[in-house]
Amino acid sequence: MRSDLAALRPQFTAAEPFPHIVIDDLWPEDELRAAAAEFPPGDDRRWITYPDPKEYGKRAGDARMWGPATRRFFDVARSDATCRQLEELTGISPLTADDVGGGMHMTGPGGRLETHVDFNVHPSLPLERRLNMLVFLNDEWDREWGGVLYLGQDQEVEVLPLFNRTVVFACSDQSWHGHPDPIVGEHWRRSLACYYYAPLRAETGPAHTTVWRPE
Repeated sequence: MRSDLAALRPQFTAAEPFPHIVIDDLWPEDELRAAAAEFPPGDDRRWITYPDPKEYGKRAGDARMWGPATRRFFDVARSDATCRQLEELTGISPLTADDVGGGMHMTGPGGRLETHVDFNVHPSLPLERRLNMLVFLNDEWDREWGGVLYLGQDQEVEVLPLFNRTVVFACSDQSWHGHPDPIVGEHWRRSLACYYYAPLRAETGPAHTTVWRPE
């Protein structure tokens, strides 16, 4: 992981519609390619799937599915050193990493993830979810295939999920995001996700689950 993230803090904090940053080539290419090669096929029964049509076709793989390269990635992504770098980038501290809901993500033909705000409080610890990091693993992607990540309730920011593109964004009740356009054709959208938490604050709102954008 690059060591100059602190210099990008003004860009992160000033971003609209909420603090975020998109960084290309943040991770060693050979390590990410090795992790991408460890993704099981879409019909592997170990994938966790979801019944809600708002996240139709989404698959999640927890640590039981990770190969050695994927484990190395998450060892780095969840390390104290990476947490300190993200604190310097975002001004949010102290951060700790947890893979609740994270890990391998893959969405296939017809799949989508409606625009939403994430749950805000850790399910078992007195921690607030403050930061999401998504790392994409797709060698090519055309916006006509669907699956584009949008940030903002009105899709103000568009991010193609291209290989070694990392998105870091602050979590709040305004951090609307998703890839609501169904994937067209035989394409599989792959990414790695890691979430970061900090102690509960006085201004932390009541705990809530995922909040979907009103239709």
